[in-house]
Amino acid sequence: MSLLRWKDEYLTQVEEIDGQHRRLAQHINGIHDLLRSGRGQTALAEALGELVAYTKFHFASEESLMEKTAYAGREDHESEHKRLLGEIVELRHSVLDGHTVASVELIRFLKNWLLTHFQGADKLLAQHLLARPATR
Repeated sequence: MSLLRWKDEYLTQVEEIDGQHRRLAQHINGIHDLLRSGRGQTALAEALGELVAYTKFHFASEESLMEKTAYAGREDHESEHKRLLGEIVELRHSVLDGHTVASVELIRFLKNWLLTHFQGADKLLAQHLLARPATR
């Protein structure tokens, strides 16, 4: 059973971003599956490492689009990226150090930051990009 079921309301209508968002959701669901199976802290830390790597890729992709299209909200959006990435990196380090235990709270945190970012900052970016027909 997936924690994060994809819904059309998560779509930005920007194909590149939507594909990456689906992949992020798959990462979150994979982490949820690890927690449900009781695979342990090492597997969780590894999965969080993969999430960090893909999040870096995704954020760099969005930031490139913002730069190319002179997005006015770029500075705030990039600040949110930095904060979100920092939270995930910190969480992974906490798991590696044994300070954070795999829990329902952990997975809720990951799901909530993802959906909040999708439906907030990314929807605003998408509106900007969609006003530029070449971005579709």
